[in-house]
Amino acid sequence: MKVWCLLANIDDLLHIAGERLLESRHEGLINIPIDYIDISVETGNELKVYYKGKEIELPDMFWPAISNTDSFVVENLLINAGVKCALNLDEVAVARSKIATYQRLARNGIRVPKTLVFFNHPDKNVILQQMRYPFVMKPDNGYGGVGVSLIHNESELDDYLSKQVQGVAYMAQEYISTSFGKDIRVVMLNGEPYYSAMRNSNNPNEFRSNVHQGGEIKEFPIDDATKAYCKKIASLFDLPLLGLDLLIGDGEYVVVEVNAFPGMMPDVSYNAYKTLLEGFEEKFQKNV
Repeated sequence: MKVWCLLANIDDLLHIAGERLLESRHEGLINIPIDYIDISVETGNELKVYYKGKEIELPDMFWPAISNTDSFVVENLLINAGVKCALNLDEVAVARSKIATYQRLARNGIRVPKTLVFFNHPDKNVILQQMRYPFVMKPDNGYGGVGVSLIHNESELDDYLSKQVQGVAYMAQEYISTSFGKDIRVVMLNGEPYYSAMRNSNNPNEFRSNVHQGGEIKEFPIDDATKAYCKKIASLFDLPLLGLDLLIGDGEYVVVEVNAFPGMMPDVSYNAYKTLLEGFEEKFQKNV
Protein backbone atom coordinates (compact mmCIF):
# COMPACT_ATOMS: atom_id res chain seq x y z
CA MET A 1 0.00 0.00 0.00
CA LYS A 2 1.29 3.44 -0.94
CA VAL A 3 0.57 6.25 1.53
CA TRP A 4 1.25 9.95 1.11
CA CYS A 5 1.92 12.07 4.20
CA LEU A 6 0.96 15.57 3.09
CA LEU A 7 3.25 18.17 4.62
CA ALA A 8 2.27 21.82 5.01
CA ASN A 9 5.80 23.22 5.21
CA ILE A 10 9.36 22.33 6.18
CA ASP A 11 8.50 22.61 9.89
CA ASP A 12 5.51 20.31 9.57
CA LEU A 13 5.21 18.10 12.62
CA LEU A 14 5.36 14.91 10.57
CA HIS A 15 8.90 15.92 9.62
CA ILE A 16 10.25 17.16 12.92
CA ALA A 17 8.65 14.33 14.94
CA GLY A 18 10.63 11.69 13.12
CA GLU A 19 8.57 10.73 10.10
CA ARG A 20 11.67 10.57 7.91
CA LEU A 21 12.75 7.73 10.16
CA LEU A 22 9.38 6.09 9.65
CA GLU A 23 9.61 6.56 5.87
CA SER A 24 12.95 4.76 5.83
CA ARG A 25 11.38 1.77 7.56
CA HIS A 26 8.11 1.73 5.66
CA GLU A 27 8.73 1.74 1.93
CA GLY A 28 5.10 2.56 1.10
CA LEU A 29 5.13 5.85 3.02
CA ILE A 30 6.14 8.97 1.11
CA ASN A 31 6.36 12.53 2.47
CA ILE A 32 4.79 15.02 0.04
CA PRO A 33 5.30 18.74 0.82
CA ILE A 34 2.28 20.38 -0.79
CA ASP A 35 4.24 23.55 -1.60
CA TYR A 36 6.16 21.53 -4.21
CA ILE A 37 3.29 19.86 -6.05
CA ASP A 38 1.24 20.91 -9.08
CA ILE A 39 -2.11 19.30 -9.91
CA SER A 40 -3.72 19.05 -13.32
CA VAL A 41 -7.54 19.02 -13.48
CA GLU A 42 -8.88 18.50 -17.01
CA THR A 43 -12.19 17.34 -18.45
CA GLY A 44 -12.02 13.73 -19.60
CA ASN A 45 -8.67 13.03 -17.96
CA GLU A 46 -7.67 11.58 -14.61
CA LEU A 47 -6.18 13.80 -11.93
CA LYS A 48 -2.45 14.24 -12.45
CA VAL A 49 -0.03 15.25 -9.69
CA TYR A 50 3.46 16.56 -10.31
CA TYR A 51 6.10 16.73 -7.60
CA LYS A 52 8.97 19.09 -8.40
CA GLY A 53 8.03 18.87 -12.08
CA LYS A 54 7.79 15.07 -12.30
CA GLU A 55 4.46 13.25 -12.55
CA ILE A 56 3.93 10.83 -9.66
CA GLU A 57 1.47 7.99 -9.28
CA LEU A 58 -1.49 8.61 -6.99
CA PRO A 59 -1.37 6.79 -3.64
CA ASP A 60 -3.86 4.32 -2.20
CA MET A 61 -4.29 6.47 0.88
CA PHE A 62 -3.13 9.83 2.24
CA TRP A 63 -2.48 11.31 5.65
CA PRO A 64 -3.78 14.90 5.91
CA ALA A 65 -1.45 17.84 6.42
CA ILE A 66 -1.25 19.50 9.80
CA SER A 67 -2.25 23.11 9.49
CA ASN A 68 -1.97 24.71 6.08
CA THR A 69 -5.45 25.71 4.84
CA ASP A 70 -4.28 25.06 1.27
CA SER A 71 -4.17 21.39 2.21
CA PHE A 72 -7.99 21.31 2.06
CA VAL A 73 -7.75 21.81 -1.70
CA VAL A 74 -5.28 18.96 -2.13
CA GLU A 75 -7.22 16.67 0.20
CA ASN A 76 -10.52 17.23 -1.61
CA LEU A 77 -8.92 16.67 -5.01
CA LEU A 78 -7.44 13.36 -3.85
CA ILE A 79 -10.71 12.18 -2.32
CA ASN A 80 -12.64 13.07 -5.49
CA ALA A 81 -10.04 11.06 -7.44
CA GLY A 82 -10.85 7.99 -5.33
CA VAL A 83 -7.91 8.15 -2.91
CA LYS A 84 -8.85 7.17 0.63
CA CYS A 85 -8.03 9.41 3.59
CA ALA A 86 -6.44 7.74 6.59
CA LEU A 87 -8.41 9.98 8.96
CA ASN A 88 -11.94 11.34 9.28
CA LEU A 89 -11.50 14.71 7.57
CA ASP A 90 -14.57 16.22 9.25
CA GLU A 91 -12.98 15.48 12.60
CA VAL A 92 -9.61 16.77 11.42
CA ALA A 93 -11.35 20.05 10.51
CA VAL A 94 -12.64 20.35 14.08
CA ALA A 95 -9.19 19.63 15.54
CA ARG A 96 -7.60 22.18 13.19
CA SER A 97 -9.89 24.87 14.60
CA LYS A 98 -9.34 25.87 18.21
CA ILE A 99 -12.75 27.56 18.21
CA ALA A 100 -14.61 24.46 16.98
CA THR A 101 -12.67 22.35 19.49
CA TYR A 102 -13.61 24.62 22.41
CA GLN A 103 -17.25 24.54 21.42
CA ARG A 104 -17.36 20.73 21.31
CA LEU A 105 -15.57 20.42 24.63
CA ALA A 106 -17.71 23.05 26.37
CA ARG A 107 -20.96 21.45 25.16
CA ASN A 108 -19.81 18.20 26.74
CA GLY A 109 -18.96 19.67 30.12
CA ILE A 110 -15.17 19.89 29.67
CA ARG A 111 -13.72 23.11 31.07
CA VAL A 112 -12.07 25.38 28.53
CA PRO A 113 -10.89 28.98 28.97
CA LYS A 114 -13.62 31.59 28.59
CA THR A 115 -13.31 32.61 24.94
CA LEU A 116 -14.53 35.50 22.79
CA VAL A 117 -14.33 34.95 19.02
CA PHE A 118 -13.89 37.89 16.67
CA PHE A 119 -12.90 38.64 13.11
CA ASN A 120 -11.30 41.52 11.21
CA HIS A 121 -13.31 44.41 12.65
CA PRO A 122 -13.90 43.63 16.32
CA ASP A 123 -15.51 46.02 18.77
CA LYS A 124 -12.72 46.66 21.23
CA ASN A 125 -15.22 47.64 23.92
CA VAL A 126 -16.87 44.21 23.73
CA ILE A 127 -13.47 42.55 24.22
CA LEU A 128 -12.73 44.75 27.23
CA GLN A 129 -16.19 44.09 28.69
CA GLN A 130 -15.74 40.32 28.38
CA MET A 131 -12.10 39.98 29.43
CA ARG A 132 -9.99 40.97 32.41
CA TYR A 133 -6.34 41.91 32.08
CA PRO A 134 -4.20 40.03 31.48
CA PHE A 135 -5.87 37.91 28.81
CA VAL A 136 -4.63 35.86 25.87
CA MET A 137 -5.06 36.70 22.18
CA LYS A 138 -4.52 34.08 19.50
CA PRO A 139 -5.52 33.15 15.94
CA ASP A 140 -7.82 30.19 15.39
CA ASN A 141 -5.51 28.40 12.96
CA GLY A 142 -2.12 28.90 14.61
CA TYR A 143 0.18 26.28 16.09
CA GLY A 144 3.42 26.19 18.03
CA GLY A 145 2.52 29.34 19.97
CA VAL A 146 2.80 31.55 16.86
CA GLY A 147 0.56 34.62 17.09
CA VAL A 148 -0.25 34.04 20.77
CA SER A 149 0.16 37.07 23.04
CA LEU A 150 -0.60 37.93 26.64
CA ILE A 151 -2.36 41.30 26.76
CA HIS A 152 -1.79 43.47 29.84
CA ASN A 153 -3.26 46.82 28.78
CA GLU A 154 -5.17 48.69 26.08
CA SER A 155 -2.01 49.72 24.27
CA GLU A 156 -0.97 46.08 23.81
CA LEU A 157 -4.50 45.24 22.67
CA ASP A 158 -4.45 48.02 20.06
CA ASP A 159 -1.07 46.81 18.83
CA TYR A 160 -2.29 43.21 18.49
CA LEU A 161 -5.48 44.22 16.66
CA SER A 162 -3.45 46.36 14.23
CA LYS A 163 -1.58 43.24 13.10
CA GLN A 164 -4.59 41.05 12.33
CA VAL A 165 -4.42 39.04 9.13
CA GLN A 166 -7.40 39.39 6.78
CA GLY A 167 -9.65 36.32 6.63
CA VAL A 168 -8.42 34.77 9.90
CA ALA A 169 -10.64 34.27 12.95
CA TYR A 170 -9.17 35.34 16.28
CA MET A 171 -10.05 34.94 19.92
CA ALA A 172 -9.58 36.69 23.22
CA GLN A 173 -9.27 34.16 25.98
CA GLU A 174 -9.20 33.88 29.75
CA TYR A 175 -5.65 33.65 31.10
CA ILE A 176 -5.05 30.70 33.43
CA SER A 177 -2.37 32.23 35.65
CA THR A 178 -1.91 29.05 37.73
CA SER A 179 -0.42 27.40 34.63
CA PHE A 180 2.06 30.17 33.75
CA GLY A 181 4.83 28.75 31.55
CA LYS A 182 3.76 25.13 31.85
CA ASP A 183 1.19 22.62 30.66
CA ILE A 184 0.72 18.88 30.33
CA ARG A 185 0.61 17.16 26.92
CA VAL A 186 -1.20 13.81 26.91
CA VAL A 187 -1.11 11.81 23.68
CA MET A 188 -4.04 9.46 23.15
CA LEU A 189 -3.65 6.49 20.79
CA ASN A 190 -6.84 4.66 19.83
CA GLY A 191 -8.63 6.16 22.81
CA GLU A 192 -6.02 5.20 25.42
CA PRO A 193 -3.26 7.27 27.08
CA TYR A 194 -0.05 6.57 25.19
CA TYR A 195 2.42 9.23 26.28
CA SER A 196 2.38 12.17 28.69
CA ALA A 197 4.83 14.98 29.27
CA MET A 198 5.19 18.26 31.12
CA ARG A 199 6.14 21.24 28.96
CA ASN A 200 7.93 24.12 30.66
CA SER A 201 9.09 27.50 29.44
CA ASN A 202 12.81 28.09 29.93
CA ASN A 203 12.14 31.82 30.16
CA PRO A 204 10.70 33.17 33.44
CA ASN A 205 9.01 35.96 31.45
CA GLU A 206 7.44 33.62 28.84
CA PHE A 207 3.95 32.29 29.55
CA ARG A 208 3.96 29.97 26.52
CA SER A 209 5.40 26.50 27.05
CA ASN A 210 5.52 25.49 23.36
CA VAL A 211 8.70 23.78 22.22
CA HIS A 212 8.60 26.07 19.15
CA GLN A 213 8.96 28.98 21.60
CA GLY A 214 11.99 27.51 23.37
CA GLY A 215 10.17 25.39 25.94
CA GLU A 216 11.44 22.03 27.14
CA ILE A 217 9.50 18.80 27.37
CA LYS A 218 10.00 15.97 29.85
CA GLU A 219 8.07 12.75 30.29
CA PHE A 220 5.51 13.15 33.06
CA PRO A 221 3.41 10.25 34.42
CA ILE A 222 -0.29 10.97 34.99
CA ASP A 223 -2.54 9.40 37.62
CA ASP A 224 -5.61 7.23 37.02
CA ALA A 225 -8.04 10.12 37.45
CA THR A 226 -6.24 12.13 34.76
CA LYS A 227 -6.18 9.10 32.47
CA ALA A 228 -9.95 8.68 32.87
CA TYR A 229 -10.46 12.40 32.20
CA CYS A 230 -8.37 12.21 29.01
CA LYS A 231 -10.24 9.11 27.83
CA LYS A 232 -13.50 11.03 28.20
CA ILE A 233 -12.12 13.84 26.04
CA ALA A 234 -10.77 11.41 23.42
CA SER A 235 -14.20 9.76 23.17
CA LEU A 236 -15.59 13.05 21.84
CA PHE A 237 -13.39 12.91 18.72
CA ASP A 238 -13.37 10.26 16.00
CA LEU A 239 -9.60 10.37 15.58
CA PRO A 240 -7.07 7.63 16.45
CA LEU A 241 -4.30 10.00 17.55
CA LEU A 242 -4.84 13.08 19.69
CA GLY A 243 -2.65 15.42 21.69
CA LEU A 244 -4.47 16.97 24.65
CA ASP A 245 -2.93 20.12 26.10
CA LEU A 246 -4.01 20.61 29.70
CA LEU A 247 -3.47 23.80 31.63
CA ILE A 248 -3.22 23.43 35.38
CA GLY A 249 -6.22 25.35 36.69
CA ASP A 250 -7.32 26.11 40.24
CA GLY A 251 -8.20 22.59 41.35
CA GLU A 252 -8.95 21.23 37.88
CA TYR A 253 -7.51 20.98 34.41
CA VAL A 254 -8.42 23.44 31.68
CA VAL A 255 -8.18 22.08 28.13
CA VAL A 256 -6.49 24.58 25.84
CA GLU A 257 -6.00 22.44 22.73
CA VAL A 258 -6.86 19.11 21.10
CA ASN A 259 -4.33 18.38 18.38
CA ALA A 260 -4.80 15.72 15.68
CA PHE A 261 -1.05 15.85 14.93
CA PRO A 262 0.62 15.99 18.35
CA GLY A 263 4.33 16.51 18.78
CA MET A 264 6.27 13.75 20.54
CA MET A 265 9.83 12.64 20.98
CA PRO A 266 11.11 10.94 17.77
CA ASP A 267 11.16 7.37 19.06
CA VAL A 268 7.72 7.75 20.66
CA SER A 269 6.40 9.29 17.46
CA TYR A 270 7.80 6.48 15.32
CA ASN A 271 6.12 3.77 17.41
CA ALA A 272 2.79 5.63 17.47
CA TYR A 273 2.65 6.21 13.72
CA LYS A 274 3.88 2.70 13.01
CA THR A 275 0.98 1.31 15.06
CA LEU A 276 -1.49 3.54 13.23
CA LEU A 277 -0.17 2.71 9.75
CA GLU A 278 -0.29 -1.02 10.45
CA GLY A 279 -3.90 -0.62 11.55
CA PHE A 280 -4.76 1.44 8.49
CA GLU A 281 -3.11 -1.12 6.21
CA GLU A 282 -5.13 -3.95 7.73
CA LYS A 283 -8.35 -1.97 7.42
CA PHE A 284 -7.50 -0.93 3.86
CA GLN A 285 -6.78 -4.47 2.72
CA LYS A 286 -10.14 -5.66 4.07
CA ASN A 287 -11.93 -2.97 2.05
CA VAL A 288 -10.06 -3.55 -1.22
